[in-house]
Amino acid sequence: MSTYVVASLCAVTGVTFFIFGALVQQHVSYRKIKSVMLTDPYVYQCRKHIFNALSFLGRVTKGSIINNAKGKSIVTGEQNKQFSERQDSVSIFDQFILWSRTRAYKAIMYMTFSVGQEGYPHEEIAHVAGIMKYGFPGMDEIHVYKNFILSYDRRNRIAHWVCEHVKDECLRMRDLKTLHKPNEYLADNTIPPMFSANMRDFRNSDWVGGHLASPQNYKCDILRFMEAYKFPNIVPINRGLKNHIWLRLENYVREMALKFGSVYVYTGPLFMPQRITFRNWSIRHHVMGMNTVAVPTHFFKVIIRDDGEDGDLPLMEGFVVPNADVDKEMDLRSFLCDVHDIEHFAGLKFCDGHQRDPVDLPVNAPSMTDLRGSD
Repeated sequence: MSTYVVASLCAVTGVTFFIFGALVQQHVSYRKIKSVMLTDPYVYQCRKHIFNALSFLGRVTKGSIINNAKGKSIVTGEQNKQFSERQDSVSIFDQFILWSRTRAYKAIMYMTFSVGQEGYPHEEIAHVAGIMKYGFPGMDEIHVYKNFILSYDRRNRIAHWVCEHVKDECLRMRDLKTLHKPNEYLADNTIPPMFSANMRDFRNSDWVGGHLASPQNYKCDILRFMEAYKFPNIVPINRGLKNHIWLRLENYVREMALKFGSVYVYTGPLFMPQRITFRNWSIRHHVMGMNTVAVPTHFFKVIIRDDGEDGDLPLMEGFVVPNADVDKEMDLRSFLCDVHDIEHFAGLKFCDGHQRDPVDLPVNAPSMTDLRGSD
């Protein structure tokens, strides 16, 4: 065998092992980054830059095609963007495995003449990624719905937080079926009944059911509209607050979505400490019904929207309102709050962003300890 053939074989072998080693290193790095993303919102926020730096064969930025359940190609701006982001965050090994599974799935469905399930697993991942663009503030018992994602608190029988992506396209349409709301809230079969509230808990009580994710944000689709009436999305709220300040805050979210195209909203309960003596504080709150459903002392709402003019950091607004019959004429800006205070008292971690400048407040921003809830 000539020297040139041996040298060529050695060169090909070396290049092959080099490429294989690079692919293995990329795959291991991707898996480590994804594990850190679950606990560190900063890493989740910077994931695009990290994955781009680790990409081996460049980015998929345009020309991406998504196949629906019937095998037809759909190419839209929003779906193309989400698909491109998924491709950037998946190693070449994972892409090959996903491609192989998809082809095998289609072959099996063709040979057995069965219909199969609608969609593919990566479509569910895209759904979650589309809502949780700015990360998970907490990871306790996550439940995924069509229009929002929720972290559930079994001890208090209410949610820790609810995240939703409110879009203007859904606000501009109306499904006539959504004109009639259900007479009772709906049970969620994924939560054991012993850890969930029911209608009996709300009867003959001083509170009514309030929505963390408003059903009016999803009046374009009856299925999404009805999901907002499930008990995990319901919290005990003061009737006066629900009919005035909370309703105005929900309308403000919809106005922001119509103005800017879409907004991301985190909503949840707060249990604020109250001063007993000069140096002693305690957290006191009511419970409701036989299931001892916790009644929050306050509620928070964090509104996030993309800032197309100033880098990667989004614009954020944080609101905290007491669960009491607040003066309905109060300016919503009176309830603006530092997002870091919400993180402190809720035990959650949100992404970094540019917060709304409080200079334009007509009154002084209320202190977190001054907003006393109902006793």
